[in-house]
Amino acid sequence: MQTRNLQLKTIISICLILLLGQVSLQALAGIFRMTEQQEIRVGAQAAAQVEKKNRILSNPYIEKIGQQLVAKSGRPNIQYRFRVVDSKEINAFALPGGFIYINRGLIQAADTENELVGVMAHEIGHVVAKHSVNQMERSSKAQLGLTLAQLALSRSRGGATIFNGAQMLTQGVFLKFSRDQERQADRLGAENMHSAGWNAKGLVTFFEKLAKKGQGNTAFFSSHPSPSERVRNVSDLTQSWGGDGVVNTNDFNMVKAKLAEM
Repeated sequence: MQTRNLQLKTIISICLILLLGQVSLQALAGIFRMTEQQEIRVGAQAAAQVEKKNRILSNPYIEKIGQQLVAKSGRPNIQYRFRVVDSKEINAFALPGGFIYINRGLIQAADTENELVGVMAHEIGHVVAKHSVNQMERSSKAQLGLTLAQLALSRSRGGATIFNGAQMLTQGVFLKFSRDQERQADRLGAENMHSAGWNAKGLVTFFEKLAKKGQGNTAFFSSHPSPSERVRNVSDLTQSWGGDGVVNTNDFNMVKAKLAEM
């Protein structure tokens, strides 16, 4: 009974604060800041939905190179998972907390390992920069009025009510990044793959190839900036690094051949 009274008092207090203008919405928005534990839990919820609706291929090769990238990334302290989605669509995406999915079609579209690694590093970049977290916090703030009644219960459960992974996946919160976020993920991805020992120009050649094939409207390119701008930005970044680093391996060729047989 005391807990219910405390929850009711919390709701009433927040409503009064808003009505009386005692603090700004920006200050109140601190309630919606997401912890790392919440991020991982929400990512796991969204990942469960993805894997329920799609055929997932467990691929040790993808997991291995993913973990090699993570070790040299700007956020190696959380546990990442890399899975292949059995889809011909050229796409890849990252969920909060390090759940990363690469479509079979994207692997088949890559001509060399460093092209594939470039895309994977780009997705890791989104996790490193917490872009999904930023999107979720922004989405929650936008629905501030609707979530006030859920606040006390949410806080008692660690934010599970406000940050619902399955619901946010359906709304596309994790899949819509801003131009600046995409630019940052490109930069972080190129730096990551270079640090991990791959030739970072693979990200450039992959962008160029899809753009030339008229596939700039694929899911991977569905957000801004344009493919041509991304090519230019990453090319400028990698120019000083030279041609060092791994371009291709037999493991990549074998995995690609195996997927082609499916």
